Amino acid sequence: MIFESKYFFAFLLHDLDIVYIVNDIISMPTIVQSCRIEKEHADLLARQAKRRHLEVSTLSSLYLKEKALEEEFPGIGFRDSIDGREPYVLGHRVAVWEVANVYHEANTIAGTADHFRWPPALVRCALAYAKAFPKEIERQREAEVNP
Repeated sequence: MIFESKYFFAFLLHDLDIVYIVNDIISMPTIVQSCRIEKEHADLLARQAKRRHLEVSTLSSLYLKEKALEEEFPGIGFRDSIDGREPYVLGHRVAVWEVANVYHEANTIAGTADHFRWPPALVRCALAYAKAFPKEIERQREAEVNP
């Protein structure tokens, strides 16, 4: 069964909800891009898309978007979460929204870094992403805090 809304596509599989956010806004204008990849990588992509019950083009778009964001925001990666794909701090498994929450309480980068026992640079990475995508971060926080 597929549910569509303005913000996400959800795929209900065997009593397990899996949500993938490909675009923040369904009506977002898109363009067609094409690329050439080796057959073995195309096969890998097809297997992964099948496992996730997605079209290859949808998964390719998701991977491309996330890789571009990872390049733009070093130290940030993406993983599955209750609200779809979620940015987190690489190597620490802490979601960006969690860093933003602690920063809101601590009011300083140093205080937030002390809380997580991280160098301040990691906090700045997470906060830079949160600043660039505040609606996404708030949506993820709400999904985790008020499911």
